[in-house]
Amino acid sequence: MLQMILRKIDAYYTGANRFWIPILCGLFYSLCLPPFSGMSHPIFTPMPLLAFTVLIPIFYFATRTPRRRALIHTYICCGAMTLGQYYWIGFDTAKGYWGLILVGVVLISLVWGALYFVAALAFRYSMRRLPRLYVVVFPAVWVLVEYFRTTTDLAFPWSYIGYGAVGILPFAQLASVTGVWGLSYIIVFGNIALWELLRAYKSGGDKRRPLRGVIAWAALTLAIFAWGAVRMGGKAPKATVSKVAVMQSYMDQFNWGSGSLDTAVTVSDSMVKVAAKHKPDIIIFSEAALLCFLDRRPDIKQQVQAWAKNAGVPIVVGALHWERPSDKASVEKYDVYNTVFLVDVDSDSMRRYNKILLVPFSEIMPFEAQFPILSRVNLGGASFKRGKSESVFRVNENLEIAPYICYEIIFPDYVRRRLKESTNLLVNVTNDGWFGRSSGPYQHAVMAQTRSIENGITLARSANSGISMFVDPYGRITEKTGLYTRDMMVREIPLYRVKTLYNRFGDWFVWVCLGIAVLGGGAALFRPPRQNQTR
Repeated sequence: MLQMILRKIDAYYTGANRFWIPILCGLFYSLCLPPFSGMSHPIFTPMPLLAFTVLIPIFYFATRTPRRRALIHTYICCGAMTLGQYYWIGFDTAKGYWGLILVGVVLISLVWGALYFVAALAFRYSMRRLPRLYVVVFPAVWVLVEYFRTTTDLAFPWSYIGYGAVGILPFAQLASVTGVWGLSYIIVFGNIALWELLRAYKSGGDKRRPLRGVIAWAALTLAIFAWGAVRMGGKAPKATVSKVAVMQSYMDQFNWGSGSLDTAVTVSDSMVKVAAKHKPDIIIFSEAALLCFLDRRPDIKQQVQAWAKNAGVPIVVGALHWERPSDKASVEKYDVYNTVFLVDVDSDSMRRYNKILLVPFSEIMPFEAQFPILSRVNLGGASFKRGKSESVFRVNENLEIAPYICYEIIFPDYVRRRLKESTNLLVNVTNDGWFGRSSGPYQHAVMAQTRSIENGITLARSANSGISMFVDPYGRITEKTGLYTRDMMVREIPLYRVKTLYNRFGDWFVWVCLGIAVLGGGAALFRPPRQNQTR
């Protein structure tokens, strides 16, 4: 029965140039990622299991004949897969630049789609040259492709396939050992094992070897799941507790006008007064909660300092900052920073952290350090400078926080290396209002959730329009807000860290994958291709 269904599907696809099929299959990739998970609604709880199948269409297209059609349809599928990850960028309807933004979405899909296309070519090649070993070699290649997306000035490491597994939280505990990379490896391994079994059914060949591969993958996955469940079920150590207030003030930046700053100050003032009644140890506002140069606006600065003093609570708040260029040769009159401030109770000064990792095109022009003339190009984004100090904030004798602004939280190693042993709260402030009611806010939130698992640390996340949330060191969301609501959460946070292999050794698993890929590539060079691999 299964053989007949598979053959009919193959006949339908090969019977005509149905290019829309790879488009649909590429978009299918997004169904294993948020918002298709329990984070948005319990009905979507099983959806992350699709992660173990979403690459099978790419394998299918990459191994077809004739070769020209296989290459074209594979690239179309990879481009659609990327579009499903980044389409939400088009929700940024910046006045006068929406057309340019839509062009950018298409270009991003084509460029990053080409990277996945290279991975698909590697699959075709490794399957022919390493018919037995490619099951373990190709997942390593896929991890290296994902890791490459964290590098260069064009870095935008969004929606790795491993993030699909975070919806299966016991299994996601593997990230505490390998980082998100191990999740991606196991998922790709599972896709290949199922692909091999389906090929055997379609061809009517021997099913014993592919069935053993599926059993090995299932046993490994279940073992990881069982270990993760035991890990999550362990008794939490006794620890000092800190009460944290997270503000979701929700200011609609699409309708920001001349009076909006006053409104933001008024809203924030009222929220601080309500939060102060709960006597928290710290109050956290989002990125750009006060969209002004806070330290250069004495009137607003004094109000914010008054909030902290009157409430008796330190306040973290996102705003802008400028300084005179230290480089006398600079053509800019000011260096502008995306900043988070810590406003102390007993001090007239404000500590700050200037964002270091900036969003390509939106906040900085890629490669402008290497080619200064690019700093003169204006594509409608802001022209920010990179911060230099990887600051942490000592709030009191019990609480030390590491702040990350928006995009920074999606870089696993950058988050890891800033977390000192004494740091006991991971803070992510962001303004996800640009994403609209799309998958973007959910995907961004799950990446922040993964950083908690990797580093064994509690997360407090404040997003201007949502999703704000508290996450424990095992990745459990203990409380969260909805999208586009004005809300606050006040919660007691146990200040303990869970030791993790990933936090100690970083991206060691990427190096393992590099070794596997190099050895596999060397072996492939000395093996003749196996024939008839495309049927």
